[in-house]
Amino acid sequence: MRRRPLIAVTTAVALTTLLAACGGDPAASEQPVPTKAAATATPTPTVEPLSAENVVTRLEAAAAAQASYDVTMDVTGPTTMSATGSFQAVDGQENFAMRMNIPGMGDIETVFVGGLLYLKIPALLGDQYLQIDPNDASNPLAAEFAGIGDEVGGSAVEGLEDAVTSVEKAGAPEQLDGVEVQPYTVVVDTTKLPADKVAELMPEGAPSLPPTITYSYWVDADDLLRKVQYELMGMSTTLTMTNFGTAAPVTAPPADQVTTEMPF
Repeated sequence: MRRRPLIAVTTAVALTTLLAACGGDPAASEQPVPTKAAATATPTPTVEPLSAENVVTRLEAAAAAQASYDVTMDVTGPTTMSATGSFQAVDGQENFAMRMNIPGMGDIETVFVGGLLYLKIPALLGDQYLQIDPNDASNPLAAEFAGIGDEVGGSAVEGLEDAVTSVEKAGAPEQLDGVEVQPYTVVVDTTKLPADKVAELMPEGAPSLPPTITYSYWVDADDLLRKVQYELMGMSTTLTMTNFGTAAPVTAPPADQVTTEMPF
């Protein structure tokens, strides 16, 4: 399963617009006792360090092997936002559920299941979820979420293949949620990013990205990216991924809590 945790950012931007991822045989007594061979130590496998050349390939491969995970996100700076969510792949379908707190909007829930998006905006809908088909050309809101299914199918490092200029260990291993992780500093040349990645990262109203972005990655022994931190134009974003393979299930809201009637 490939995924892009930054889907939370994409969804939040869309919502803002809307509202403004031994033994042996026994011997006879007369026979000499065989001498037990000395145990041979199994050498510890040598793992190639992460580098600018392999970091994207390895992290994407590790992520692809996972069927689910939970995520938390915190954004601080001129704009603040926090979110918690779960991502899950079931029968080839990638789904997510997320609860975001956005100043001035309160708690907003988004659920993407079976190709349909459900939005819960209490200020407008109370306890109801607004169902949106991103592919419904007749729905004026659908365009705001066009391609959201593709976004769920991306990874946190997708699009960085040609842009990573350096990867360096940043100190000794640490413990994160009971798992040993190695911190890394990863520098990205933004002039080498594809257009869709630039659009994903570009803060609203910003004329362009800075020449480089420096990320902090925390990676475990299985190449799973468990935490990401970066600063961009005065805003600090932290993503933390947990419960790989055991995340909370993602399901559609109950039918009696779903509406297709526009609240505005």
